[in-house]
Amino acid sequence: MADFVGMHIAGIVVTASILLAGILIGAGRAFGYKKIENFGIEELIQSIINGAIIGAFAVIIGFVSSVSESLVQNKCGVGDAVQQLSCSILSLESSVFSLFQGVVKTLNLIGYYQGLSLDFGSFSIAPFSNLSSLSSVLSFNTLLLQLLIILLNLNVQILSFISSSALLLLLPVGLVLRTFFATRKVGGFLIALSIGLYLFYPVFILIFPDPTPTVTIATNSLVAFNNNNYYATIPVVDLNNNYAIAGKLDVMGGRCNGNISNASLCQNLTLSLPANSTADFSGDLTLLSQQTGHSVSSVILYAVIAPLFSLLVTIVFVRELTSLLGGELSLSAISNI
Repeated sequence: MADFVGMHIAGIVVTASILLAGILIGAGRAFGYKKIENFGIEELIQSIINGAIIGAFAVIIGFVSSVSESLVQNKCGVGDAVQQLSCSILSLESSVFSLFQGVVKTLNLIGYYQGLSLDFGSFSIAPFSNLSSLSSVLSFNTLLLQLLIILLNLNVQILSFISSSALLLLLPVGLVLRTFFATRKVGGFLIALSIGLYLFYPVFILIFPDPTPTVTIATNSLVAFNNNNYYATIPVVDLNNNYAIAGKLDVMGGRCNGNISNASLCQNLTLSLPANSTADFSGDLTLLSQQTGHSVSSVILYAVIAPLFSLLVTIVFVRELTSLLGGELSLSAISNI
């Protein structure tokens, strides 16, 4: 039997119900009350069925644990499906938060250059004013990422409740209530609910692809972009230099990649950079926007679509199992089946 406190409690409940049924059978025969004897026999059958439910549940838990470990073996240690999913979501939440930080830093950098303008007296130009579209896209992604972080933490809280209550509370209480005729349907529902929440809900989320690698790739791209010396902001003391702004535009626009612009000035600007380095500010931002959008959609699938799908499957399972466990599973009913 699986080593869970709730399973031990359930075993004690079944044992007590068998002893109680035995007492009823003995008392009925001793005093000649056939109804009490038959009631004791009926409760003994229900207790045996409860024991079979516990045994089957323990075997299924062991099987599901091994399967869930194989799904996330590179990230989490041993544990049941709930623990594996909690570990996976916590790791994903950390990755999504790192992505969120990278996007915020990129937005700060875009905001700096987007507001940059060159005043020539009779006219002025703002070379990066057109970045407002990319800024809007990334700003929307930050809102989505913040919402996804909240949903991921909500899933962790739900899994914590399932881990602490499904076997420790719902299953034992369900077995106790199912032992008695008047509360058999309620007991069957609680047993079905505990099985559905503990097994079906986490497993059907784990079958969805983990978006953590996709998020990590996008985060690394953002870090590389934000740390790129080509795109570093211009120090205030250098703004007095006549070529400070123009040279920066040459570098960020890629004109210095092949020394298309003023060769000596480009060389001075790129002395401290790797020999084969290239720059394309707007092109890199476009790729970052694409990677960030891909990451957000992957996380939405895992943090929103997967839990909803799993919840739907769990509800259907609980409903069907409740109708089975909430009925009278006597020997005559089993023989008819």
